[in-house]
Amino acid sequence: MTAIEDILLLVEKGLYEDALIKVSELEDNLDKVRAVSLIALDIYEKFSDVSLASELMKDAEYFAKKIKDPLKKVVALSNVASTYLTIGDRERGLKLFEKALDEALDIEDSRKRVIALGKASYYMGISGLVDSALETFEVAFDTLIRSKMDYTQKTDYLIKLGELLEETGDSLYSNEALLFYERAHDLFDKLHVNFKAAMLEKKIALVKTIKKTGSLELRKALLEGRYNYVIAKITSSFRGEEQVIGLLEVALWMKRVEASEYRRLVREVLENMDAVNFSQEGITYIATLLTELGSIREALVFASKITDIKKKSEALKAIALELAREKELGDAYMVIEVIPDEKVKEKALQELIEIESTL
Repeated sequence: MTAIEDILLLVEKGLYEDALIKVSELEDNLDKVRAVSLIALDIYEKFSDVSLASELMKDAEYFAKKIKDPLKKVVALSNVASTYLTIGDRERGLKLFEKALDEALDIEDSRKRVIALGKASYYMGISGLVDSALETFEVAFDTLIRSKMDYTQKTDYLIKLGELLEETGDSLYSNEALLFYERAHDLFDKLHVNFKAAMLEKKIALVKTIKKTGSLELRKALLEGRYNYVIAKITSSFRGEEQVIGLLEVALWMKRVEASEYRRLVREVLENMDAVNFSQEGITYIATLLTELGSIREALVFASKITDIKKKSEALKAIALELAREKELGDAYMVIEVIPDEKVKEKALQELIEIESTL
């Protein structure tokens, strides 16, 4: 019996015609939708052939229409909609998402309706429709709370929704993933599912640290502690400012999980950044990273190059407070003295005095 995995192997080898022949051997129309979508995406990503990918997606739509089970139909339509958005046909993608939501809301069984809405939200999220995805997750949540399920069933379905939220976050870049992780953490925390809440706390901390180079692949490797792999990947994939920022973000994560090798990484980055031309945005962010890494002298060098008065003042304030926390009070007061924005200077002084009182 043919499985999607068999088709994926053919797709990886570029044997698209053979893969399409195998699609007809699949028994489940939802599997056919998934398989054709994967083929279309691979063709689009490798050859930018929008025309061929769109033709294939018409076949995927055909298979989706043949599905009778309402839950599977919503999943199929959402999958097709997501693929259309990815290959650039926004109008068709949005129209199919609307259809998927209509189908989901028409499902009489509240349990299936909750999952259908959650699945549609997942596909919206991975398609970049972050606000719509989160709104639809809330509709699924409200549907569940208002349902006549008993407490145990509701808890089970809340966990399923939380897992879908987490899965959505796992598929997105750091800045978008954060919203889904935080909502999932809120659910698991309230349900006292401690091991899931703890994992999400770690993922939240990671995406807040790896902001610029927070791809799914690199985040997964960092969670597994494969630091050398991530460092090699960033070094080979990025150049100049992007590379410096990526490596410093990794170093900061290593510091936060108490991997002592972060000091060596910071030292190597600092030794090799002289020839890099930095943007003002990069200078500001690097000053922040170096401050959090404890490289205060280097952070001051970058902060001095910031032209925006407000941003420069905030960077200097952060450096001063870090010095205070390290009990370098004399240096902290000296940095505060050179803060150009008077309001920021005043606030920095107040916070420094508060820190000093606790030492």
